[in-house]
This record gives sequence, C-alpha cells and structure tokens, in this order.
Amino acid sequence: MTPAEPEHNGKDGRDMLYETIAFPDNAPLQCSIVEVEEYPFHMHDDVLEIMFALEGSFELTVVNNVLDMKAGDIYVSCPRELHRLCAYPHTRGTVMLLHINVEAYRAEFPDLRTYQFANSALENNTAGIQMLGSYLKKQLPRLLDRTGTETAAYREVGEKILNTLIKEFQCYYLGSGFPEFNNAYKGNELQLRRIRRITDYIYRNYNKPIRIEDVAAMEHISANHLTNILKNGCGVGFRTFLNMARVEKSAAMLLEGGKGLQTIAYECGFSKYKYFSDSFEKSFRTTPQQYRRRYQSRTIAVQAYSCRALEGQELELLLQKFCRKSEEISLDWGGRYEEKPLRRPRCVSLAGAAYDHITCFPELRRLREELGLDTVALDLDFLRRYRNSPRVLNYILNDLWSLRMRLRVCVPPGEPLRGLREELEPLRERFLRPGGELEVIVPAAPGEEERARTLAEALSAFRLPVRVTGAEHRPEANALYGSGYMPGYLLHTMASSRGSRMPRLTLLDGDSGVALLTPEGLKRPVYHLLSLLEQLGDTVIAQGDMYLAARQSGREDIQVLLYHYDACFDTLFEGGSRVEEQAPFVELMKDHDYNREVTLSVRGMTGRFAIRKYRLTSEEYASRYRDFPLPPADRLSAETLRVLNGTLAPEMSLNLLELDGAYHLTLKLAPFEILLLCFEKL
Repeated sequence: MTPAEPEHNGKDGRDMLYETIAFPDNAPLQCSIVEVEEYPFHMHDDVLEIMFALEGSFELTVVNNVLDMKAGDIYVSCPRELHRLCAYPHTRGTVMLLHINVEAYRAEFPDLRTYQFANSALENNTAGIQMLGSYLKKQLPRLLDRTGTETAAYREVGEKILNTLIKEFQCYYLGSGFPEFNNAYKGNELQLRRIRRITDYIYRNYNKPIRIEDVAAMEHISANHLTNILKNGCGVGFRTFLNMARVEKSAAMLLEGGKGLQTIAYECGFSKYKYFSDSFEKSFRTTPQQYRRRYQSRTIAVQAYSCRALEGQELELLLQKFCRKSEEISLDWGGRYEEKPLRRPRCVSLAGAAYDHITCFPELRRLREELGLDTVALDLDFLRRYRNSPRVLNYILNDLWSLRMRLRVCVPPGEPLRGLREELEPLRERFLRPGGELEVIVPAAPGEEERARTLAEALSAFRLPVRVTGAEHRPEANALYGSGYMPGYLLHTMASSRGSRMPRLTLLDGDSGVALLTPEGLKRPVYHLLSLLEQLGDTVIAQGDMYLAARQSGREDIQVLLYHYDACFDTLFEGGSRVEEQAPFVELMKDHDYNREVTLSVRGMTGRFAIRKYRLTSEEYASRYRDFPLPPADRLSAETLRVLNGTLAPEMSLNLLELDGAYHLTLKLAPFEILLLCFEKL
C-alpha cells in the first residue's frame, strides 16, 4: 500500500482517522518514496512512522503545533499521534516514509508504544539528524527491495534504527506541547523507564479520575518526588501533563465531528466544559470550536490524498542521486593535466602554550624534518608570559632561529600601539637577519578592516613586515580533535572552499587547537595524516569528491589519496563540547555498511612498478591502551616510544607488479578511512 491509496481500519468514530499500513507477511518495515502535496491528518495504531524530507519544504502539523520541514529534516511520529504533512502552496516535495511495524518488534522492544522521541527542536540535535538521515539514504535500496530476499537484512536495519532512536532521541520534555530535544535524564534508564510508565498510565487512563497519590503509590515514591521527576523530565508537573494529555486526545474527537463539545470534554476526563475549554486554549492557543472549524475538513476521513509514490525509472533516478554505490576515478600515467600547487599545512602554533626546551625543541625539530612544517606561530600572550624573563625569551628565540623556521606573530587589530614596539623588537632583531624570517599578521573580522589597516601601517613604520588577513577561525574545544576521526575532517576542509575554517595545529595536548603529539610523546592521528601528505608531490593533477592525485614536478610517479568523509559529519567537529553526544552516530555509520566503494583505473602503465599503500583508519591510541594508562613521557624510553608510535602508524604494504597497459583497483573505504597509493616506475 502507498499513501496514494489510503486504507482505514473499518472502525467507527475517531478511529476513521487511523490509517492502516499493509505489512506483507508481517514484515518489519514498509518504505516508500512519495511526492507529497497534501497528506491529510491521520494516525497509526501499531506503527512508528519516520518522515524524512528528501527534497522541497513542508509544513508539518502535529495535533496543533506547526513545524517547518526542509530537505534533511526528520520527524518521528509515535503510535496514535495525530499529524498532517503538506508542501507549501504551489509546490511539491519528496519524502521518504518509513513505517516500522511495532508488533513485529514486540519481542525486542516490548514497550515500544510507550516511547516518545524528540522532534521539534531539530536545531538542538543537528548532527544526530544529519547522520541518521545519511544512514537512511544509504539504506534506501535495501528498504525499497520488493523481492523479499532481504527481509532479515532490513529487519536488522529497523532494529538498528529503533536502538538509535531509543538511545539518542528518547525524550519526554514538552517544550511546545510535544517532545523537544533535551538532555534531561539522557542515559538514566531508571528514570526514563519510570517516566514511560507514568506517562503511559496517564495516556491509557486519561478519561478517568487520576490522583497523583495513586500514581506515586504505583511507583512506590512520594507525590512530591513524582512531581519533581516529571518537572525535570517533562518540563511540567503532574496536573499540567494530565490536562495536556486529555486535550491531545480530544483533538481527534473534534476532527471526527460526530460528538458535541461538552460530550468530548466529559469523555476526555474533564468534569466541566469550562475546564476543558481553558486547558485546550492554554495548550493549543485556540478554542475547541476554532480548532474543529480549521482542521475538520483536512483529515483522511474527508479529504483525498494528494500524494504519489515514485516507481520505476523515476524511483531509480532518485536512488542514483541519493544512494551512489560506487565512484570511478580514471587517470592517465603519461597524460597532461592542468596542474596546480598542492597546499599543505605548514604552521604549528605555540600560542597559549608554555615553552620547555627539553620537551618542545626536539619535537619542533622532528616536525620540521618529518612533516615539513616550516612556520611557528606565536601570539602576544606568549611573548608577555616572558616579559619579566628576557633571558628565557631570548633562549626560546634562539631555539626557533636555530631550526630555521619562519616566525609568525598574531597581533589583534584592537591592540594599543603603546608598548607594542618594545614587545616585538626582540623578534625583529633576531629574525630580520640572514637565516631568519618574520611575519606579523593582523587578523580582521568583518567591520575591523579599517582598524587593522591602521595598525598594520603603524607597525610597518617600525620596519616590521606586516600583513592584514581575515579573522582566524577559533572553534570551541572539541573532544574529537585528538581522535582518529580528525584527519578526515582536515582533508575535507583542505579540499573544500572552507579551508579557512581549519583549526590551527598545535604541538601538544592542552594547547588551543589540534594537537600533533600527546604529553607522552605519542603521535596523534593528525600527525600521521601530515606524514602521508608529505609523500605527495607538490603538484595536484586531479581532484574530485574525496580524492586527489599528485606528482612531483618533472617526474612521472603518481600519488593518489582516497578518503571517506560525508559533509554531514561537519557538525561533529564544529559542535564544541556537545560533540560527545553525537559519537554513537559515527558508530552507526561505521558498523552498518556505510562504506564508500571506489574503482581506480590508471591507464598507460606498462612495465615494472612498485605500489606502496598506506591505510589510516579512525582507530587511535586511546582505544588500544585504555586499560593500561601510559606513564609520563620521562618514564618511557626512546625505544618504547618508537615501538608505540610504530603500532599506531598507518598500515603499509608494498606490491611489485609487471603491468601491460593499465592498473585497476576496486575497494571499499569505511567512514573516516584514508588510503594513500604511491605509484613508482622501476
């Protein structure tokens, strides 16, 4: 059955608002792609409905609350929830409708009907919405399979979706009259289970007299304790929640139209019509009469559907658009390309850090030798830390000068000129001489350009090389910056037009940015990424979605870098401290075949070749050595550090091949996985 052919369950009264979903052979899921103009008010009994907007914009009405849905938004409609979906006037939109058979999952989720899921405040869970949407897109071909050959497989998909909804979207906080995303009791299954029992009891007995003391006794707690639990978990007290539940139930009766207003009030548990009317208006911001007049003609019992299920070639084209299974990359060994220089990170920041010669100097030298980093960035706070210790500052500057690294100093545009010359003079004396190089930058946010230019002109008068730049991107501290997921994000920002949003690279943990090393001396995943980038030639010969090919000027050898990163992951790295809440969505991608298939062909390869492969996965040292905390760096021998870093380095393999015309490789990349292929002619 598709929404274009509605069925009703044959019951009388408000049951005419129920839409029956046909699950062949008690299948666990039913999925369709529907072009929607008007999907009138309806409910489902034992069905959980997920509406995923693929194209266009919609107005979603849940009982009386109106939401704007745009492409990428997801709404989860629980059993017996009255809702309506329509495209905006004179438009149509495409929606994925996924219906989950509650009865089919009774064994795994016996109380599934009692759950509520966050819906309205989508902006509070942007990363979760985007990642769940990406997962649903990936599973579309399987969910739309009509042959029945993958019943077990998409039953597993349904179970995974339900587990994700329960773990990440379960919510009972009534912000605008229905669940909004909130962290109240998240992860506290004891309290969530109690709230489910209480709210389910209220919904099942809403038309009867219910006393808070009786419900509290059922939970073996005091009435005050129950009130506190509801206020924390639902945002309202017991009496308010009871009235809201009664009003919600009355909405379906009003739209059915066969009963008078006073009768509906009594049947919903109100002792007087005035109490019903006041509660209704308080919850819905309209009167029962107005609500009936406005929506009574917009139900499936009265209004015809204006929806069309996509089929055949039209459906196939949409699947190709959203569910690309494989990508083909074709190169020519001796071909001529439009070349452009490869831009790599070259700067490490000491801003905000305390410099220690024993720790920092050898590490900076290693970054210079192994990663090609040639610039050290400082800020005024770093210089002022040593204002009263000129000998220490001179010692630090000697270290940096001996490394033959360029020095970059950041000066805010609002910095007073008084005293600034004296602070920068030691740098000018040390680095504006043979063997040294100094650059002062003044970052200007929008509206600060004039002040920045004025300051730059004043500093130029001190014979300092000054450059005005755009404002530096300073994201919030992020738990994923030190993880194995970070290299994929850095590659994505480097390859896209958003490169200016790349966070700065720092030497050690604790600095403000993405650390290259841990205090124990272990190389972070980003360090390994930079070591891979050093193996690329200095010229890009081809670049596309999640890949680039390079070669060294004047040489034939080619290097191809492949990676798997979805733009929906961006909010993970730009969400600050909230990012840890989204980690399960990364695992959802990794564990459920969210792989990217790539076919690489290199024509014109004749003769003997050495092909080196380097694979960098999202695994990181913390997951391997969690049960054995590492001691401080000074207690680890150089050999122990070398072996530890070796175990964390990208996996490497070497193939020697005799080729006669072309090289072909088909592989799958997991989310955040990076693969470097280096082709060398022997």
